[in-house]
Amino acid sequence: MGLIIKHKKHLYTRFPLWLFVIVFAAFLPFTVGFTGAYLTELFTGEDCHEGNCFWGALPWLGIFITLPGGAIALVVYLIIVLIDSIQLWRKKK
Repeated sequence: MGLIIKHKKHLYTRFPLWLFVIVFAAFLPFTVGFTGAYLTELFTGEDCHEGNCFWGALPWLGIFITLPGGAIALVVYLIIVLIDSIQLWRKKK
């Protein structure tokens, strides 16, 4: 029995949902950092960069922590889904 994909329906529901969650979590510091920097510049009228603003430094967190972690999680997830799909395909025959 598979870990994630137990029925063919799960391949259509669980796979895209968790794929989106992993990719979204990996790029979240970029999205939050650039949005926060844009809003700070919009409200204050001053430039926002790594030296004077937390929002400018937040995407660096993504480069060194969440992006590699998301890539590792994505590879592990795809391997598990591939193994589960092969087991499901063999079980049907």
